[in-house]
Amino acid sequence: MHILISQRKVSDQCRKLLYALMTVMVFEGILRKLLLPLSMVIFFMKDLLCIASIAVLWKSHLPSALVSLKSTWVKMAFLFIPLLYFTGFKDPILAFFAFKQYLLYAVIAGLVVMSFPLRETEAFRRFLFFAALLLVPTTVVALLQNALPASHWLNTSIGGESLEAFSAAGYLRVGSTFSFTAQYSWFLNAEAFLLATSFFIQPAFDSKIGKIIKPFIYGVLLLMLAVSAFVTGGRTAVLGCGGTLAVGMALISIKRPQWFLSKGLVIIGVAIFSLGALRVAQPQYFSAYEERSSDDAGAGAATNNEKVAGRIGNGFTEWTTWFWDQDVPAMVLGNGLGIMSNGANQLSSYAANIRNTGYWTEGDVSTTFWEGGLYLAFLWYGFRLMMIALCFRLWYAIKDQTLAAAASVPLAYVLIHGLVAQLGMQPPLSIWWWLAIGIILSLHSLYQYQRLSAKKPKLALHEG
Repeated sequence: MHILISQRKVSDQCRKLLYALMTVMVFEGILRKLLLPLSMVIFFMKDLLCIASIAVLWKSHLPSALVSLKSTWVKMAFLFIPLLYFTGFKDPILAFFAFKQYLLYAVIAGLVVMSFPLRETEAFRRFLFFAALLLVPTTVVALLQNALPASHWLNTSIGGESLEAFSAAGYLRVGSTFSFTAQYSWFLNAEAFLLATSFFIQPAFDSKIGKIIKPFIYGVLLLMLAVSAFVTGGRTAVLGCGGTLAVGMALISIKRPQWFLSKGLVIIGVAIFSLGALRVAQPQYFSAYEERSSDDAGAGAATNNEKVAGRIGNGFTEWTTWFWDQDVPAMVLGNGLGIMSNGANQLSSYAANIRNTGYWTEGDVSTTFWEGGLYLAFLWYGFRLMMIALCFRLWYAIKDQTLAAAASVPLAYVLIHGLVAQLGMQPPLSIWWWLAIGIILSLHSLYQYQRLSAKKPKLALHEG
């Protein structure tokens, strides 16, 4: 009895931390604007919540799904010691900052699993629905920004500077409740899998009205996701959401082909038609994106598709133009972890000296090779590929079609972002990635629990 009470207490603590983390992640930007003296405290609040999560989980009794993950994480932390030691020689503070950037956020996967015991599936479904509903306030703020002048405080940076230089076609690239546009785009990419997962395992709606409007709620949320992606004016949101949903749908067609052919294609068609109608009715929501994605004028100018392909290709190969010109220590162990991350130049004089020269490695691959050399490249990408393989294996093992479909879009997100996202450079990206992994772990555990409880009444799951 004492063990059960203790585990329930741990689950409650984890759930509170998870909800707090989601809230801070989404409303960090607007809170920093409203509470400017507390800006840095709010900025690091997500890190403090992750540290608190480690404190809760470390001595807890972990399920088998997390025991192996914890063991892998400990081994990774051990293998990072040479890089952290090398970074510490340049600046000890930077070494601690780098540990946070690369390793801290893995705790979120464990936080998701521990927040929802298998007998409390309704709490898991309600969390996913809460995460999907975050589209409502963020979309409202984004559309409001789109209608307001660039001088309005909602459209300025955290420090109050004008962002009008980032406008396109006369419309600002909005950041909604986030600190900057890219963070909003990353959130929308994550919402692609959060919304899809919630759709397949919906929370219970007890009232008759709730049951009637339930399909419309998800339809409106899907339309909000699409509009929000375009109103950012950036390719990251549009291509990220589109790519995640497309790969996710392909995975669903493998696991649940009848649903995909009978309902999935209909949903896709209705969504495309609705988006087209809104484009005609409210063209201002799409103006910034269309301006930035239009082909360059003039003979021989690059088309938008060529620019996107070139940017993606350069992201994988740009490091080869300078890497081999470095000295041997830099090629092996890099120049110091965490330097290219936001905030590093404010904490470390060494990072500030490098960043003040204007040097910047924007892409994930270039940053990895520059910060940690060949050692980090093999270690970091090996770890990411291992996590992708783990998630694919768990998804493949789920035989229940509803749960497999629910895990498909998170798997697409893990796959795409595990290969190209700046996971060691941008904490929000890392947090959303580990959240997707945690959801897949939870869905697989739920499938195992359902299979072992086959003699009992089956769990009530949405059947599309």
